[in-house]
Amino acid sequence: MKFIDNLRKAEKKGSSTIRRGVERAREEWADAERRLRQRMRIYPQKPRAMAAAASAGTGFEIDETNAEMPPRPARKPIVSVDGHDLTDD
Repeated sequence: MKFIDNLRKAEKKGSSTIRRGVERAREEWADAERRLRQRMRIYPQKPRAMAAAASAGTGFEIDETNAEMPPRPARKPIVSVDGHDLTDD
């Protein structure tokens, strides 16, 4: 009976190790996804800060004579509540 008990303990130990690994992978994935969403968020600026930035300028001028860049598609902000994306619906 001791041999069978040892086999059962080893089986439980292996399965619990696998469960812990899967849970850890899920937590790490959720953390990585949270960080990615945080970087992609758009924070609106306050009107006073926007006016100060517009009046101060950038400090250098850009030569637009040779600047033929294709138009960029409009970016759509990611709106999320409690870590879940909201759709347009």
